[in-house]
Amino acid sequence: MLRRRQTPIPPIQKLSKSSSSLPSSSKTRRPLLFLKPTVSSPDGEWKPLLNMGISELSLPLTFPTGQTFTWKQTASTQFTGVLNSHLLSLRQLQDGSISYLLHRTCFSSPSLSKDEAFAMDSLKDFMNLQVSLGELWAEFSEADSRFAELAPHMSGARVLRQDPLECLFQFLCSSNNNIPRITQMVSYLSSLGPYLASVGGFKFHAFPSLERLSQVSEEELRKAGFGYRAGPSI
Repeated sequence: MLRRRQTPIPPIQKLSKSSSSLPSSSKTRRPLLFLKPTVSSPDGEWKPLLNMGISELSLPLTFPTGQTFTWKQTASTQFTGVLNSHLLSLRQLQDGSISYLLHRTCFSSPSLSKDEAFAMDSLKDFMNLQVSLGELWAEFSEADSRFAELAPHMSGARVLRQDPLECLFQFLCSSNNNIPRITQMVSYLSSLGPYLASVGGFKFHAFPSLERLSQVSEEELRKAGFGYRAGPSI
């Protein structure tokens, strides 16, 4: 920690040219100064998500609509969230297609490719990607004229398959509440889980286990703004 407060070290190239003038102790310690923890390594690459268009997945009609309060808008058309301890960002491009990015976290494998297959399985399940909205919308529109009128305005809106524990606690926070306050309460609960990484100014954590949540005192919940939910009646 103390090294981070020292005067910035010149680039490696400069050091190599003048290495003969450095004290022997500096030569010995220099490699350690450039060792970085896993979390600071580069993220993976942006990749297309199954060539999906906006008719099959609209991020603005899926995430900030009250279904989940753990996914955050980290850029103008980008949303970031945690699935099974994997930190993922989804981005809607101008042509309506979706790309995804698997972020490196404190728990990532040295090679992100080892995590990607599992993360993608989790994402496909979470987003219900096995369901064709185009076919479903056509079926609903044929059966209901009112739905047929509204369908063009809901194109790409998906129902999420969230983790049961996470979904349950978000539901408990939502009763007789408003979205900003629900978001604040859920963010507090999420912060009790293991820290993963930061994206777009937001800190992301894996959702805490039931055992960890059971250790939170009523006083802590009341200070966090849980009100009547903080009591044993929960």
